[in-house]
Amino acid sequence: MASANNSSKVTLFCVVAMMMMMKMMMVEAAAMPKVGGQSKHPKTHTEASDGAEAEMIPLQIDNKFLNHYRSVRPLQNASVSPWTYNITNDATLVPPFLSEARCLLRGCLDLDGVEDLNLESRPIMHQVMMLRRVKSKGAETGYHYRLESRLLAVGCTCVRPTVQYQD
Repeated sequence: MASANNSSKVTLFCVVAMMMMMKMMMVEAAAMPKVGGQSKHPKTHTEASDGAEAEMIPLQIDNKFLNHYRSVRPLQNASVSPWTYNITNDATLVPPFLSEARCLLRGCLDLDGVEDLNLESRPIMHQVMMLRRVKSKGAETGYHYRLESRLLAVGCTCVRPTVQYQD
């Protein structure tokens, strides 16, 4: 009797697991664009300032989905290649505040905290995506967002200098 009871529990567990997987697959399939069909968001085709055709897609930004970072130990002063941040504010960008690292030394700190010029401090570059608010053509108050990419220095690291030998 115990064997039949365990078998029923295993079968029930398998059925529930399969139903959950099917539900997840249905949600994913519903979110995917339909081939040859229309999405639920209307698209507008316009001509960009450089003459290329641009596709306009409505975008809603909800702040509750943005990452809110916990307090993290600041590394810029604990590094052998210390840096500081330059913070810029551009109200036409999302996010509006950008922090870009600037290396404080040409060389790197040794164990005694003295700058060693046999090594070099170099910025660590990272590509970030952001949205720029652009005034819409022909509309006095309307605007849209354009996706942009920017290369930002996010910190500094210590490297051996590159030596180029000449013939």
